[in-house]
Amino acid sequence: PVIEEANPWRNEVSIYGWLPTITANTPLPDSGDSVDAEDILDNLKMVVMGGYSGRNDTWSLFADVIYMDIGDSKDHYFPDLDESAHVSIDMKALLMHVGVGYNLVNTGDGILDLVGGIRYVDLETGVTTNGLTQDSDISASKDFTDFFVGVRGIKNKNENWYIHYEADVGSGDTDLSWQLFAGVGYRYDWGDVKLGYRYLELDMEDDAIVEDMTLSGAVLGVRIKF
Repeated sequence: PVIEEANPWRNEVSIYGWLPTITANTPLPDSGDSVDAEDILDNLKMVVMGGYSGRNDTWSLFADVIYMDIGDSKDHYFPDLDESAHVSIDMKALLMHVGVGYNLVNTGDGILDLVGGIRYVDLETGVTTNGLTQDSDISASKDFTDFFVGVRGIKNKNENWYIHYEADVGSGDTDLSWQLFAGVGYRYDWGDVKLGYRYLELDMEDDAIVEDMTLSGAVLGVRIKF
């Protein structure tokens, strides 16, 4: 008889919700001032988020994708200009993380992986101001690709409860990008449920359509094993 070897890879797909607080500075042309998107953006029009991870005893693969469409308008005061105007911002962002991990620790207490990969951001921003001495209507798009290194790990509290943590830092098209995640999860036979907090910061170049951007907030996700 032919003996089939068990698949050494353990795979999971994730569906999760993340409604982050967003800060982003968008410079205005011919002006010493900028618009802080946090002062304007309240409405999240659409968000799609998901991920994949797979691992064997030594190696792991992972990817996650986030798409956000955000837009709003408000009155805003520009201190450098000493003027007020009605400002509209529309921002679309696609964020992707793809990486590979090498296992450093694997015991009954948990696992720790050294990871590296690519962070890709496709950002489209439109800013319209009405009421200034020189009104403006700016729209631009740009993508950024960074290489990152970091760690990912799990600390088991018992057979069901665990703590999950991630940290990485990267650079490339941005001056610096980094993210942190910490959360707690509960295992079931089919997968697990996880609640945590994620922080992502992107420091762009001075001439970028968005000079710097942070996304931070609670994450609730479900992972399904197969």
